[in-house]
Amino acid sequence: MSEDRAASAANTAWRLLVDQPGDGAWNMAVDEAMLEAYERAAEKPPPTLRLYGWRPAALSLGRAQRAEGSHDPRALARWGVDLVRRPTGGTAVLHEHERTYAVVGALGIPPFSGGVIATYRLVAEAVAAGLARLGVATMPRSSGRSPARPSGPACFEHAGGWEIEVDGRKLVGAAQARRRGAFLQHGSIPRHLDPARLGELLGAAVDGLRFIDLERALGSELDEGVLDRALICGFEATFGVGLVEGALTEGEGLRAAELRCWKYDSIAWTHGGSIGVREARWGPVGRR
Repeated sequence: MSEDRAASAANTAWRLLVDQPGDGAWNMAVDEAMLEAYERAAEKPPPTLRLYGWRPAALSLGRAQRAEGSHDPRALARWGVDLVRRPTGGTAVLHEHERTYAVVGALGIPPFSGGVIATYRLVAEAVAAGLARLGVATMPRSSGRSPARPSGPACFEHAGGWEIEVDGRKLVGAAQARRRGAFLQHGSIPRHLDPARLGELLGAAVDGLRFIDLERALGSELDEGVLDRALICGFEATFGVGLVEGALTEGEGLRAAELRCWKYDSIAWTHGGSIGVREARWGPVGRR
């Protein structure tokens, strides 16, 4: 066990949130509310692992991704798929038959005392350890560099540093946001991902040979609860901690409700990646 992981093992157990499926605006608001709580905490709490799904299905855009040309609005409306913008980077991800994880923690102290790439690596190792328990032979992509200019709008068509592959095909996408003293890392683990459906929603053909889902990797369907248990075990083993199921604090819950109303449900944020004048007036003073 590394020095960082040994130090982590002595810390209080991590918080675990296993949430019911939520819509896109709510899911992103919760994750940002947790990030803000870690950013502002005088005494940094142990990290949080959140596992959740999406209802209805949603297409999420990366923090800085252009909305124009990234999706087909008519196809989204036809299939009842939401559009939302993440606080983390990267390109478009279809959240439908998948499990999403969010890891939130303090920077500069174990186990996340390293830089961006070190954080990606540690989380990737934990996810890979969990998937290995299911019999999925994964390989975290060791390059620390992400593609400078992705070839298309779909996240799963290109693998960046410390994203997870199976036989050279991307299985797990990841993206990160870092603020003063805290980080949020998102990860998408598709149980079933249809390239034709993804291409229709994006309005552009996608190369289904570049990615794989858990059903194809395993050769069978996978129960969501089994996947959750494997991921929890992977994080516990990798970081040498216990994960204790908990809940959002009252402050996090209230902040998530605010963020949903004035940010993640707004056209200005979803389509433009910024907060409009009206939304800024509605948002709390001094907040993003």
